[in-house]
Amino acid sequence: MGRLLTILTLALHFATASAVSASNATSSGHREGWVSQPDGRGTFDIIWSSLFTIFLCTWTSLHLNVPALKETYWQQCVRKFKWMVMAIMAPEFLVAFATGQKVEARRSVEMWKGSGFNDWTMRHGFYANMGGFILQPKDSQPFPINAKQLHYLVTRDYVRYPQITAKEVWDKSKQDGFQKTLTMLQTVWFVLQCLGRAIQHLPLTTLELTTFSFVFCNFASYYQWSNKPLDVESPTILHCETSTKDILIQAGNWPDAEKPYKQTPLDFIDNQSPSWLTEIQPRLHFRMGPRERPLPRFTNDRFPVIGAGPDSILLFIVILAYCCLHFIAWRFSFPTRVEKILWRAGCVAIVATSFIFLACETYQDGHRLGRWDRWYIKLFPKREGTLHRMSTMEKRMREREFVPLWEVIIMSPVTMVYALARTYIVVEVFVSLRSLPNGAFDSVHWSDYIPHF
Repeated sequence: MGRLLTILTLALHFATASAVSASNATSSGHREGWVSQPDGRGTFDIIWSSLFTIFLCTWTSLHLNVPALKETYWQQCVRKFKWMVMAIMAPEFLVAFATGQKVEARRSVEMWKGSGFNDWTMRHGFYANMGGFILQPKDSQPFPINAKQLHYLVTRDYVRYPQITAKEVWDKSKQDGFQKTLTMLQTVWFVLQCLGRAIQHLPLTTLELTTFSFVFCNFASYYQWSNKPLDVESPTILHCETSTKDILIQAGNWPDAEKPYKQTPLDFIDNQSPSWLTEIQPRLHFRMGPRERPLPRFTNDRFPVIGAGPDSILLFIVILAYCCLHFIAWRFSFPTRVEKILWRAGCVAIVATSFIFLACETYQDGHRLGRWDRWYIKLFPKREGTLHRMSTMEKRMREREFVPLWEVIIMSPVTMVYALARTYIVVEVFVSLRSLPNGAFDSVHWSDYIPHF
């Protein structure tokens, strides 16, 4: 948390200094097109440093789930490339996914330790929920199980508690020291360049500003995923002497155990909701992702219920800060007035749509966890109908849709507006390079910060 507060402080200082440099650049009025870099900073330098920083940050911080057993290396690369594009277009959503997964891993630690398994850690929780454990039932097809499902099987003696330590889980991670060092050096150098330009009142391009905001958001997602193994390829196989059919028969007293499963046979314990695959795609009448059932792997689009707490507050601050960083360019010098107006409109749009999304999710999140029912019972304990609300609360929570129709109707146009605004910003950061203020090609005078005689 302290590291994120430090980054927020730097971003605030950067915003203040950039606003001053923007007004100075606007007043100068002199502009340049493509500039080569024989003796100083040129257009290619701006593009290369920004894109290289974005690529390194995305490649090293994107923690995807374990692939299916029979997947090829090419399929894994294609999936990672798709998520890299998503991370670049909407990095704040990646922070939301990472935050949700961290909360779910923490809940698994509380659940396991409550059952006496004190050596279960956050790394175990991440590893299980990313599909690190594959159940191989007797005479049945193997499928991945998450922390809740594994807890159900272990506490009922279907499988033994997996004898894998937190260190062994981390050994499966493909964390590369050279990549991390290179990424850190490039990121620090890029941030110092931006801060140096802001302090010396040198114009900053919209591409560099967008990269700076991306680095800020990327750091937040990396922080939330700090205990999640990276690029795990080989899951842990857990053999079960009981068939899937017998497990379901013996779970007959569980709600939904008799219903046909949609993801895996253990959906009655946890059905991987809400996610794009389980809630959104069926409403839009098209399918992507694994078509096999049971699922051969856990998809990366699950959005665990975060709930009310420090993590949800932190997520709100990060998303708001990321969106507001684009407002630094409010007074930047653009090639045309139309582009400046469209940039401002895009900034307002992404902030407004983010607020609407967070408001809808907060409201629906309260229904998923029964928060509003509990508040109603506390506020009106003697009101008629309170007793009935208490007795039926768990049943209504199970039967309630994770993503109801009203939320789909509201969020569909909101998502379209966000996509249009975000697309314009991404396109404009490159289009605006055709005409930049003269000062944008001035280098930072680092000698001003070095003591000398």
